[in-house]
Amino acid sequence: MIRVTSGYDGGERVWDAVRVDDGGDMAKLILPPGIRYTCIRCGACCRSLEVTLTDAEHERLAGRDWSGDVAGATTDGLFARIRRPRGKQTWRLRPRPDGPCRLLDEAGLCRVHSALGYAAKPFAGRLFPFRFTVTPEGVFVGVRFNCPAVVHGKGPLLEQQKGEIAELYEEYARTYGPPRAREQVHFFGRLALSWRDVLRLEEQLLAFLVMRDVDLPRRLLACQGLVRGFAQQAAGGGERSRVGADPNAILDEVRGPLEARPLRAIERRMLRLFAASFIGATPPSYRELPLVGRLGTRLGNFVRRTKIGAGVGRIRLPMVAERASVRRAWAMDKSRLAPASSAMLERYFVAKVASQDFFGQAFFGRPFAEGFDFLAASYWAVLWLAAAHASAKGRESLEPNDVAYGIGQVDYAYNYLGEFGGRAARLRSAVFWHWDTVGAALAGLASGA
Repeated sequence: MIRVTSGYDGGERVWDAVRVDDGGDMAKLILPPGIRYTCIRCGACCRSLEVTLTDAEHERLAGRDWSGDVAGATTDGLFARIRRPRGKQTWRLRPRPDGPCRLLDEAGLCRVHSALGYAAKPFAGRLFPFRFTVTPEGVFVGVRFNCPAVVHGKGPLLEQQKGEIAELYEEYARTYGPPRAREQVHFFGRLALSWRDVLRLEEQLLAFLVMRDVDLPRRLLACQGLVRGFAQQAAGGGERSRVGADPNAILDEVRGPLEARPLRAIERRMLRLFAASFIGATPPSYRELPLVGRLGTRLGNFVRRTKIGAGVGRIRLPMVAERASVRRAWAMDKSRLAPASSAMLERYFVAKVASQDFFGQAFFGRPFAEGFDFLAASYWAVLWLAAAHASAKGRESLEPNDVAYGIGQVDYAYNYLGEFGGRAARLRSAVFWHWDTVGAALAGLASGA
């Protein structure tokens, strides 16, 4: 059992239950607050993401002759089996070696849509940028911030699109038969919490995140203090312990003068490598390259990580033509952000917490406390990547487009980079937790150190 003394008051998150075609169960959809979306037809998703297919979708699309639309198109050239199928997603559309889907036309529009209609498009493409996490307390709706429309807040609020999202979830449930989260959430160590207790804790995290009289690093520090306090109490008291916290005491602490502990040299290096991990993913088009091209991609990733870890040199960023200075990115002031940048970051972190997108089945089975520590650390990674982007563009300070780039890269890796479920990433998280590296880095950003 947990206790907190106040809750989130940033707007209604839950609306009427919708019936899904899975035996008549009622599914309560829970939306992240303040998120806007409409497709702006930029084609960014079709240029960078892998499009998966079910057997039925593959059979339908493979039955059409695409050679009149795509020069030299053959069935083997357009489709490939997924080596490790994800549920009913057993096939993939093969991208071009330079990245985009082969069925994306010169205007950035989908050839399947043009030839067969919207309903014939692969469901994975129609689902983007939404994701659904099925829990005993309802279905949490998440969005992917590597979509430019989401990160820039284009379109109407999700609350105004309730019907369309409900229909999308119904089709999602029919198409993929998604797994349901366990009855209890692994919080930390041997401690497991009920979903109701988790949501009660998250209400307080959300209340911290929207307190605009406090800058965002301090809000994240308050959230981290709450989660770490629970974890430490649980670790000391055993699996049946009763844990709690006083949010007002935590706020008093983060609102006052912060003593920013200087980061150790090894911590600075690990933080740089942490940021580098978000841009180290090999794109889906990697598998379409010849052997020499694949080796070159891996060598390029290794050289880039080495330079970032050492804090020297110039690097190439994904989707950026100019090179960025690692040294300038590290030295650039990240404590002063434009209001638009701060609003973008707040929206991102509120959505990640409200959508359950940082732990459990949404994030490689990581416990709640470990997942939140990783999420708080990603604030530093976003700003480092934003600074690198600004450096590449020849700027000396961060602008909203730089922060949008950082958020997009971080969330792309969050959603698609399997490395974060590996041993090296978990070991780094354990070291960060033990030293409270994330807290020290956030305190440094909050105090301008």
